[in-house]
Amino acid sequence: MKLLIWTNMPNHYQSAFFNALRSDGIDLVVHYYLSIPENRIRLGWIAPIELPTGEQYVPAKVASMKLCMDYDERIHILPGYGRPFLFALALHCSQRGLKWLHWSEPSSPTSKWTIVRNLVRRAYASLNNKYGCGALANGDMARQDFLKWGIRPDRIRFLPYSIAPVRSVSALKRPSAITGVRFLFLGVLNARKGTDVLLDAFARVVLQYPNSRLTLVGHDTSGGKYQRSAESLGIAPQTLFLGSVPQGAVGDILATHHVLVLPSRFDGWGMVLGEAASIGLALIASDMCGAAHHLIDSGTAGYQVPAGDAQSLAETMMRFCFAPETIALHGARSRELYANFTPKKNSARLEAAVRELCHVP
Repeated sequence: MKLLIWTNMPNHYQSAFFNALRSDGIDLVVHYYLSIPENRIRLGWIAPIELPTGEQYVPAKVASMKLCMDYDERIHILPGYGRPFLFALALHCSQRGLKWLHWSEPSSPTSKWTIVRNLVRRAYASLNNKYGCGALANGDMARQDFLKWGIRPDRIRFLPYSIAPVRSVSALKRPSAITGVRFLFLGVLNARKGTDVLLDAFARVVLQYPNSRLTLVGHDTSGGKYQRSAESLGIAPQTLFLGSVPQGAVGDILATHHVLVLPSRFDGWGMVLGEAASIGLALIASDMCGAAHHLIDSGTAGYQVPAGDAQSLAETMMRFCFAPETIALHGARSRELYANFTPKKNSARLEAAVRELCHVP
């Protein structure tokens, strides 16, 4: 099977998946049409010095297709319509009779160009239904979104994002939750990620459980507003802002906390949930996080909460504070669920989907 995956930029999350595809005998080419921007580097991403064989940066042009010598023999996996170049790429594949699939997370529910966007995505869905092979949804939220675009349900298959399990290399161990639950947030500190909601919720937790702690890891886009908010809420002594850290440090940070909290107002997937689950943390995430619908089994493997609801989030966090002995049980179940989302599992999913949708023997 010969694939050409078009994606925006190299990242440490997808690299393990691409390696799994190669290990399973897939002839893989990857075209990156963007380099890693400065804001990602501030988050701890590292631009690779050298790309693996078969992967290359290409100009964001349809003509970049020809940089792969046998492009017309490959099945193209496209990430959507978000840039004019990508829509043109889907159109070109359709006109040339090349086999192509769409693969993405759900589109953001907020956009100042809603009317135009709806017209474009309906045109894209029509193109996919008529000339493409189908669409790969990274989760249930994406599937529902694709149906709204107009993609036929019989042409949609499940292909989540996957990561290699996170490892801790430090000798540090998480302390007993009996002495105080350690909550962790990993990601950009901004409104979309619900940082304000989390601080509001944690202030309510501290009133009942003053020994609880919250660590926030990630680039703060607010210019210090969130730290000032923690001070005004009276939770500065219990709250630690670590800023961005190298990707290699994430495992050690996860290993010294009990519960990962991702209260995003919208997250197409939320890779950090997979990272935390792989190392056995309990999870709390909003119902607007794509991965929450697959990596959380509310009541036994973490909890989902309504996005933007600080009171609901606080009450859920306090469940673990009230019964800290349940954290290990939730964490163990999280790790079990993660086992279905490894790069190896995802490689098999993609191969099966391509064979079925593209009629590859």
